[in-house]
Amino acid sequence: MLQYFDKLENDRDVLLEQTKDLSADQYNMIPPGSNNNIIWNMGHILVVGEDLLHPDSSDQNGVTETFKKRFRLGSKPDVFITEKEILYIRDALKDTAKLYKLSAGNDRSAGNNNLSNGAGPPASGDDLMRFILFHEQMHYRKIAKLMGLIKK
Repeated sequence: MLQYFDKLENDRDVLLEQTKDLSADQYNMIPPGSNNNIIWNMGHILVVGEDLLHPDSSDQNGVTETFKKRFRLGSKPDVFITEKEILYIRDALKDTAKLYKLSAGNDRSAGNNNLSNGAGPPASGDDLMRFILFHEQMHYRKIAKLMGLIKK
Protein backbone atom coordinates (compact mmCIF):
# COMPACT_ATOMS: atom_id res chain seq x y z
CA MET A 1 0.00 0.00 0.00
CA LEU A 2 2.92 2.32 0.59
CA GLN A 3 3.38 2.74 -3.15
CA TYR A 4 -0.04 4.46 -3.38
CA PHE A 5 0.88 7.00 -0.72
CA ASP A 6 4.24 7.61 -2.35
CA LYS A 7 2.56 8.14 -5.74
CA LEU A 8 -0.01 10.49 -4.22
CA GLU A 9 2.71 12.52 -2.55
CA ASN A 10 4.83 12.61 -5.73
CA ASP A 11 1.88 13.54 -7.98
CA ARG A 12 0.88 16.36 -5.67
CA ASP A 13 4.47 17.62 -5.52
CA VAL A 14 4.50 17.77 -9.33
CA LEU A 15 1.16 19.61 -9.38
CA LEU A 16 2.38 22.13 -6.82
CA GLU A 17 5.60 22.70 -8.76
CA GLN A 18 3.71 23.23 -12.03
CA THR A 19 1.31 25.76 -10.48
CA LYS A 20 3.67 27.61 -8.12
CA ASP A 21 4.17 30.69 -10.30
CA LEU A 22 0.52 31.36 -11.13
CA SER A 23 -1.08 34.58 -9.95
CA ALA A 24 -4.32 34.61 -7.97
CA ASP A 25 -6.07 35.82 -11.13
CA GLN A 26 -4.70 32.86 -13.10
CA TYR A 27 -5.75 30.37 -10.39
CA ASN A 28 -9.27 31.85 -10.46
CA MET A 29 -9.68 32.36 -14.23
CA ILE A 30 -12.43 30.34 -15.87
CA PRO A 31 -11.59 30.19 -19.58
CA PRO A 32 -14.41 30.30 -22.14
CA GLY A 33 -15.93 26.85 -22.51
CA SER A 34 -14.85 25.74 -19.02
CA ASN A 35 -16.99 25.47 -15.93
CA ASN A 36 -14.28 25.68 -13.28
CA ASN A 37 -10.77 26.91 -12.65
CA ILE A 38 -7.40 25.68 -11.43
CA ILE A 39 -7.90 26.49 -7.77
CA TRP A 40 -11.35 24.88 -7.72
CA ASN A 41 -9.79 21.66 -9.02
CA MET A 42 -7.05 21.81 -6.38
CA GLY A 43 -9.54 22.51 -3.59
CA HIS A 44 -11.78 19.72 -4.87
CA ILE A 45 -8.88 17.26 -4.76
CA LEU A 46 -8.26 18.24 -1.14
CA VAL A 47 -11.91 17.99 -0.06
CA VAL A 48 -12.59 14.67 -1.80
CA GLY A 49 -9.43 13.07 -0.43
CA GLU A 50 -10.31 14.09 3.09
CA ASP A 51 -13.94 13.00 2.72
CA LEU A 52 -12.90 9.57 1.46
CA LEU A 53 -10.12 8.94 3.96
CA HIS A 54 -11.80 10.55 6.98
CA PRO A 55 -15.54 10.36 6.21
CA ASP A 56 -16.86 10.55 9.76
CA SER A 57 -14.32 12.96 11.16
CA SER A 58 -15.21 16.54 11.99
CA ASP A 59 -11.47 17.15 12.28
CA GLN A 60 -10.42 16.70 8.68
CA ASN A 61 -6.94 17.91 7.84
CA GLY A 62 -7.08 21.25 6.07
CA VAL A 63 -10.80 21.11 5.30
CA THR A 64 -13.21 23.53 6.93
CA GLU A 65 -16.96 23.53 6.35
CA THR A 66 -16.49 26.58 4.13
CA PHE A 67 -13.99 24.68 1.99
CA LYS A 68 -16.30 21.68 1.81
CA LYS A 69 -19.11 23.87 0.49
CA ARG A 70 -16.86 25.59 -2.06
CA PHE A 71 -15.14 22.50 -3.43
CA ARG A 72 -17.34 19.43 -2.91
CA LEU A 73 -18.89 17.41 -5.71
CA GLY A 74 -21.50 19.48 -7.50
CA SER A 75 -20.08 22.83 -6.44
CA LYS A 76 -18.69 25.41 -8.83
CA PRO A 77 -16.39 28.38 -8.42
CA ASP A 78 -18.59 31.25 -7.27
CA VAL A 79 -16.16 33.41 -5.29
CA PHE A 80 -12.65 34.68 -5.90
CA ILE A 81 -10.19 32.57 -3.91
CA THR A 82 -7.68 34.92 -2.29
CA GLU A 83 -3.91 34.52 -2.33
CA LYS A 84 -4.04 33.53 1.35
CA GLU A 85 -6.62 30.81 0.63
CA ILE A 86 -4.61 29.60 -2.37
CA LEU A 87 -1.53 29.21 -0.19
CA TYR A 88 -3.64 27.38 2.41
CA ILE A 89 -4.91 24.91 -0.22
CA ARG A 90 -1.42 24.39 -1.62
CA ASP A 91 0.02 23.77 1.85
CA ALA A 92 -2.86 21.45 2.77
CA LEU A 93 -2.38 19.38 -0.39
CA LYS A 94 1.28 18.87 0.48
CA ASP A 95 0.69 18.25 4.18
CA THR A 96 -2.26 15.87 3.83
CA ALA A 97 -0.36 13.59 1.46
CA LYS A 98 2.15 13.02 4.26
CA LEU A 99 -0.50 12.84 6.98
CA TYR A 100 -2.48 10.18 5.11
CA LYS A 101 0.53 7.91 5.24
CA LEU A 102 1.05 8.50 8.95
CA SER A 103 -2.60 8.32 9.99
CA ALA A 104 -3.00 5.04 8.14
CA GLY A 105 0.03 3.62 9.88
CA ASN A 106 1.83 3.40 6.57
CA ASP A 107 4.93 5.39 7.19
CA ARG A 108 8.16 3.62 6.27
CA SER A 109 8.34 1.88 9.64
CA ALA A 110 4.79 0.49 9.76
CA GLY A 111 2.96 -2.23 7.87
CA ASN A 112 -0.75 -1.62 8.44
CA ASN A 113 -2.75 -2.00 5.22
CA ASN A 114 -6.06 -0.51 6.36
CA LEU A 115 -7.21 3.09 6.44
CA SER A 116 -9.28 4.26 9.36
CA ASN A 117 -10.23 7.56 10.87
CA GLY A 118 -10.85 5.98 14.24
CA ALA A 119 -14.58 6.70 13.96
CA GLY A 120 -15.55 3.62 11.99
CA PRO A 121 -14.28 0.45 10.38
CA PRO A 122 -11.19 0.68 8.19
CA ALA A 123 -11.78 1.22 4.50
CA SER A 124 -10.28 -1.14 1.97
CA GLY A 125 -6.93 0.57 1.60
CA ASP A 126 -5.83 -0.57 -1.86
CA ASP A 127 -9.20 0.01 -3.55
CA LEU A 128 -9.69 3.35 -1.87
CA MET A 129 -6.22 4.58 -2.73
CA ARG A 130 -6.55 3.45 -6.35
CA PHE A 131 -9.78 5.43 -6.61
CA ILE A 132 -8.23 8.52 -5.01
CA LEU A 133 -5.28 8.37 -7.40
CA PHE A 134 -7.64 7.91 -10.38
CA HIS A 135 -9.79 10.84 -9.24
CA GLU A 136 -6.82 13.12 -8.71
CA GLN A 137 -5.33 12.20 -12.10
CA MET A 138 -8.56 13.32 -13.79
CA HIS A 139 -8.23 16.70 -12.10
CA TYR A 140 -4.49 16.98 -12.83
CA ARG A 141 -5.33 16.58 -16.53
CA LYS A 142 -8.06 19.22 -16.24
CA ILE A 143 -5.60 21.58 -14.52
CA ALA A 144 -3.02 21.00 -17.28
CA LYS A 145 -5.66 21.82 -19.88
CA LEU A 146 -6.70 24.97 -17.99
CA MET A 147 -3.08 26.07 -17.66
CA GLY A 148 -2.69 25.81 -21.42
CA LEU A 149 -5.77 27.99 -21.91
CA ILE A 150 -4.86 30.70 -19.40
CA LYS A 151 -1.31 31.07 -20.66
CA LYS A 152 -2.37 31.76 -24.28
